[in-house]
Amino acid sequence: MNRLTVLVEDDELAPVDAEFGALLTRRSIALQGSPGDALAVGLAGALVSAERGQGHSCLELDALASRAGPLSERAGSEVNGVERWRASLAQSAMCGDGSAPHPLVLDGSRLYLYRYYAAESRLAAALRARLEANGPDEAPARATVDLFRRLFTASTDAPTDWQAVAAAAALRGSLTIITGGPGTGKTTTVARILALLLHRDPKLRIALAAPTGKAAARLGEAISTVTASLGIDESLRARIPTAGRTLHRLLGYRPDTDTFARGPSDQLAEDVVIVDEASMVDVLMMDALFAALRTSTHVILLGDQDQLASVDTGNVLSEICGAADADGPGHGAELASWYGALSGKRLEPAASASPIRDAVVRLIHSYRFDAQPGIGALASAVRSGSGEATYAALANYSRSDVRLHEPTSDDAKLLAPISESIDHYLAARTPDEALDRLGAFRVLCAVREGPVGVAGLNERIEHWLRGRGVRVTERWYHCKPVLVTANDPATGLYNGDVGVTLVESKHPRVWFRDSQGAPRSIAPARLPAHDTAWAMTVHKAQGSEFSRVLFVLPDRNAQVLTRELLYTAVTRARERVDIFGSTSVLDYAIAHTVRRISGLADRLRA
Repeated sequence: MNRLTVLVEDDELAPVDAEFGALLTRRSIALQGSPGDALAVGLAGALVSAERGQGHSCLELDALASRAGPLSERAGSEVNGVERWRASLAQSAMCGDGSAPHPLVLDGSRLYLYRYYAAESRLAAALRARLEANGPDEAPARATVDLFRRLFTASTDAPTDWQAVAAAAALRGSLTIITGGPGTGKTTTVARILALLLHRDPKLRIALAAPTGKAAARLGEAISTVTASLGIDESLRARIPTAGRTLHRLLGYRPDTDTFARGPSDQLAEDVVIVDEASMVDVLMMDALFAALRTSTHVILLGDQDQLASVDTGNVLSEICGAADADGPGHGAELASWYGALSGKRLEPAASASPIRDAVVRLIHSYRFDAQPGIGALASAVRSGSGEATYAALANYSRSDVRLHEPTSDDAKLLAPISESIDHYLAARTPDEALDRLGAFRVLCAVREGPVGVAGLNERIEHWLRGRGVRVTERWYHCKPVLVTANDPATGLYNGDVGVTLVESKHPRVWFRDSQGAPRSIAPARLPAHDTAWAMTVHKAQGSEFSRVLFVLPDRNAQVLTRELLYTAVTRARERVDIFGSTSVLDYAIAHTVRRISGLADRLRA
């Protein structure tokens, strides 16, 4: 009998975690014959599996002892105290030190599933190898200096041009992380970096990638827009790539085996790989990416470390930035000297800085919110965790770009802030118009179920449309928005892609943008798994931007509701954000922050 089922019945464990723990228990008894210790190991395995399901890479032994102690007696094996748990695990044939495959790995004060221990260790080693590679000893070439100064002349009035510092770091090292909030110029900076790299070596092979199709398309579009305005010759401009790919496409994902074609034995040929929205990339995907890269490949990660962590396991971007922040502010003398040679300006060096500190550059000023100071002030307040500043931003009625509304069950009141945008979308006559106008607004929510979750809000919006005379059917109807929720190489559609349904002569077709930004249609029967997309979760909206955002808070506190989720929702808006919800739920979100348990930052600092 599975002794852990009692914990499933009491909602302490999910069935899949209990089954994993039961398997470890049975194997332990078969190999070692001690039911008490076997049950303890099984319970530990079930709990670390449960933590992985919550996005944590591992389980700290202190947390294991605190949570498992009371549960172990009910499961039939009473084990108390961190050292007792450590001893039970260390003696188990189910647990190893990571040097060889075991179901569990005990690494210092952390307990891992082997797959995640191996991925985290490999990734840390790959990152360290790039960080420890020496930068150029020689001064930058005169032609590079001239182009650098043309590209970064008077780009900011701030004492330090951090975009220029980021570019200098990218020209010097083989790993660069550029972090910053929306509108701080991450893609503007990387477009200039690409111009500099290609000017230095015109034969470079470059890949633009992102976790989702939407984010990949946006990266390509943004770089195309920026390069069109750069003061460079046409031959150099033509070499800058403007087509983004999903990471799955870049690595050749094989859905039948859940593996990638590209890896250590068949690495990517690209010399430079740019990854946008890196905060969305989980530890397994980031490990797969670096395993597929040659040691000479230059990697640039772009992302906002304050956004939501990846839906899957780990919080890689935040861990890398956290490891850099542990050194304190400032960059090292070598980077400061290199930046001075390129820019002719001074960067005050820190007394000491590790290689990771020089690899991570944070952009500070948000140009996007210059015209929308309310959104900028609200985003800054939420990021800082200040309830007082958050409410001050929401209560400033001299600004028209942010509003807090009381919860309402009246659909007309709820949708009033975006009703004109919806009408404009419904009037679209071409796929181009429909796709553009759908991007002008979106309803975002924190949860999937309930009247203020994705399912409930989609139903409410469709009911509201029917009341306005729009013909809405149960299946396919004109202008129905669609969100793809699975990767499907056969159709070229990937998780996160958004399309619009247009019906002509009673025949519906769903239109998406291809990698070049042109509309292309798919028959509804060929679509991979998908949802109606009037409303979507904040997680699914990550990597997207909308002119207007309507964010509907849950009607009660929920574990998913965090400061990072609220910040991400607010910063999806370019022009205006309306928040519907109670102050008590808003207070809860501001007070709660995500902490993903991982050993990556410690491995990078080691």
